[in-house]
Amino acid sequence: MSNKLELVTFLDLVGRTIIAEAADGSDDKVLKVKNPVVVHAAPQPDQTGNMRMTLQLLPLFFREFLADKNEAVVWDYKKSQIIEPAEKVTFDFKLKGQYLQLFADMPEQAPQQAPQPQAAVPQGDNVIPLFDKE
Repeated sequence: MSNKLELVTFLDLVGRTIIAEAADGSDDKVLKVKNPVVVHAAPQPDQTGNMRMTLQLLPLFFREFLADKNEAVVWDYKKSQIIEPAEKVTFDFKLKGQYLQLFADMPEQAPQQAPQPQAAVPQGDNVIPLFDKE
C-alpha cells in the first residue's frame, strides 16, 4: 500500500459502515474497493467504570483464508445498493493507521505439514474392551 492511500466509506445493504481502499475500475454503477473492513463500535467500561465507545475494524474477508496472505481482495459494490456520503470523508490519522496496520504485509512462513495421527498404544493392563467378542 502506498503513502497516497485513498480510503472510501459507505453503508452497505444491512447498514454496516464499510471503510476500504479505493480500487481502479469504479464507474457509475459499481464501486470497486480493496480490503474492505466493517467498522464495529461498542460500549465498554474503562478502568473507572465509565462507559466508553470502542472502535474496531474487522476485515470483511480474512486474509488467513488466502493462499497468498498479502494479496489484496477486491470487491464490487453496486452503487444502487449502497449509500455513499454526499462529500468525501477525511479520516483521522489514527483510524488510517489502524487500517494500514491491519493490512500490512505478513511475513512469509514455511508451509506447515499437518500432524500425523498416531495410534494409541495401550499402557499396562488397563485395556478396556469396547466391543463384545462373539
